[in-house]
Amino acid sequence: MLTYRSPAVDTAALGDRLARARLTGEFADVDLSGLDDLDVAEDVRDAALRRLGWTQVGYALVGTHPAVARTLRLDVPVVAPLMRETILEGSSPLRLPRGVLGASVGLAFVLGRSFPFSDEEPLSARNASEACLACRIDLHVLGRRTLSPPLLDECSATADLGLDVAHVAGPWIEGWAATDLAATEASLAINGHAVARGHGSDVMGDPFAAVAWLARRLAERGSGLSAGDLVSVGGSTGLAQVLPGQTLSARFGDLGTASLDLR
Repeated sequence: MLTYRSPAVDTAALGDRLARARLTGEFADVDLSGLDDLDVAEDVRDAALRRLGWTQVGYALVGTHPAVARTLRLDVPVVAPLMRETILEGSSPLRLPRGVLGASVGLAFVLGRSFPFSDEEPLSARNASEACLACRIDLHVLGRRTLSPPLLDECSATADLGLDVAHVAGPWIEGWAATDLAATEASLAINGHAVARGHGSDVMGDPFAAVAWLARRLAERGSGLSAGDLVSVGGSTGLAQVLPGQTLSARFGDLGTASLDLR
């Protein structure tokens, strides 16, 4: 799934520094403000992921919630490769790295088939829902590896590993296909106190609309969604600031919960 293009800048060097920052939890001494081409930004990101040697299992979207897009100054959502090593199962704690932007609660879907299945299939929310095989709660932590540029844009956020830090995988949801996910309330609590709320509809009007948007975006970039891909559609709650020592609790209606201890 990772792409290989001829770099216009020293993407390998930038990627190496970002990868080291990802492993150490410290900031990288790199300036991404000069990236004004999405192809090059993706090359930097992919160089970092190759250096890490991690395994891609799908995609994670950032900025599908209007408030998150405004906070991060993103004109369009950012697409990050979702790596198996960033997914925390069960009660695994997370040591917060520097540069954490916050946490949000959303959903992640597993594709049961390629989407689109053919060139003729419309990339609609309805067809996206039919392409999904399973669903679970996704507690998503976002962050940066560098402070430059001070204000993010699509290219700098893409190069910075899509701002992805960690995902807490909630239990697989039974009966999700018969549930109105757009109308379901999502909430994030810190140390037992609710700090952020939203609904599935806060993500592009419908969580499946985000899957359809991703499919269109990947098609534009010469790629696509395949059976087995895991898609994190972005938070329905907006971003909440988080600190070491806190316990995060995610809930999506009565569909299930997920929690995370921060260190």
